[in-house]
Amino acid sequence: MKKYLVIAFLIILGNTKPVNAQFETETTSAAPLSLGMDSARKTSILIYPGFGVSLIRNELAPVFYINLGFNHKERYEVNINTSSFFFFERQLDKSYEINRNTFVNAEFLLNFSPFNRTIKNWNGLGVGYLVESKGQYFQDATMMVYYKRRLKHIAIMPGLVIADDFKEVFPVISIKL
Repeated sequence: MKKYLVIAFLIILGNTKPVNAQFETETTSAAPLSLGMDSARKTSILIYPGFGVSLIRNELAPVFYINLGFNHKERYEVNINTSSFFFFERQLDKSYEINRNTFVNAEFLLNFSPFNRTIKNWNGLGVGYLVESKGQYFQDATMMVYYKRRLKHIAIMPGLVIADDFKEVFPVISIKL
């Protein structure tokens, strides 16, 4: 049985013709349409987690976030993310209580250097709404408005938090990795 399979394989292999990837060639002076596989700019979907630190009301708070968005040909990005700020409150028994406050954010970023492949210059605006409030840091309806400047591996985000049914405004600055 094994001998018949080897014979059949050799017959099939002997009857096949080599296939060339390029059948006809022309010599032209025109530049190539593409500089390579990486030069084709496409729309890509972005999904990534991250962390950072924020200064809110004179307190440092760790931040964890999950981002979902899309990047259109390295020209602009539209993102939706959740940012959870963790505040630590000392109790009477000397223990700490962790209060998580979560915002849902929408961001729009533009690349101000679309033709430079090595350095990306992403700048944009974001708006967030508080969906989970624990502790005394944010009461009632709270929004966040921020400017986002993304460098290589760091995003710097100065902004304003509009809290307590839009009666109180205070600055916030975040650094995210």
